[in-house]
Amino acid sequence: MELQQPYGVYGYRFQDPPHLPIYQLFATGHQEIRESDYYWDGMKRIDGPLYLLQYTVSGFGQFRLGNQTHDIHPGMAFLAEIPGDHHYGLPSGSDQWTFYFVLFRQQHLKSLWSELIDTVGITPSFDPSSKVIQTLKSLYTEARMNRIQNSYQASMLIYRLIMELLQSHTLQQHEKANWPEPIKLAAAYMEEEYHRLQNLDDVADAAGLSKYYFTRMFTKTTGISPMDYVTKVRMEKAVSLLRNSPLSVEEIAFSVGYSSSSYFSKVFRSRTGFPPANFRLAKELPSIDRLQFN
Repeated sequence: MELQQPYGVYGYRFQDPPHLPIYQLFATGHQEIRESDYYWDGMKRIDGPLYLLQYTVSGFGQFRLGNQTHDIHPGMAFLAEIPGDHHYGLPSGSDQWTFYFVLFRQQHLKSLWSELIDTVGITPSFDPSSKVIQTLKSLYTEARMNRIQNSYQASMLIYRLIMELLQSHTLQQHEKANWPEPIKLAAAYMEEEYHRLQNLDDVADAAGLSKYYFTRMFTKTTGISPMDYVTKVRMEKAVSLLRNSPLSVEEIAFSVGYSSSSYFSKVFRSRTGFPPANFRLAKELPSIDRLQFN
């Protein structure tokens, strides 16, 4: 009968192996709040130190960090450090606030949390169908169904949620479909002319931009510089040729745009960890048919 109730809060106090970097789940829940006295002061809580992620499903709540106040509407979340100079609750203008939340201990997570704040911000928005929210709901479902039985399971769920949060911004920002048209044109030009490119002037011309503005815009949009993008394309082509063609390393170097096989080998090794010849023979590494470069 209890499982028919969609709301609940579930807490965890596992005894973790002290020598392992286990991420500690403190609590997760799905709540509907209608009481006007629902209010939390981040400086007065005694359950910390904790990190909190709370995501609004319907209604809205209010989150104040320092002197800044945010209405947290459906599709929005907030991230908070406990203890901390923040307050959140049901404001007078809202008759209900329905949300999912997860609390986890700060131990072993400080660097990831800092990266998360830098990446998505304090009050990020997520589509309900996004992997972030599906993962958050899945974590809650695992708790509700009593399937989180030890610290390893809990740590795995926390790590997955944080990774989805971190990559959500990267995917949205750097997804090719979202690139401005000049950047799409430049990328297409580089993918076509990678073996002939000597400088960025022609690429900037293809994008219809000045070289300086193009370089800045391309890097901001894709997350890598134009020349790194060219190198990425060249390395992907080189991997395919090393695996699927009879061309020599020197011939492959020339065919992907390098005039020097020694320099090609140096770049290839820096990107893959192995010289081209060793990679071709699968010497000292598993046979790989395709490598993904970032």
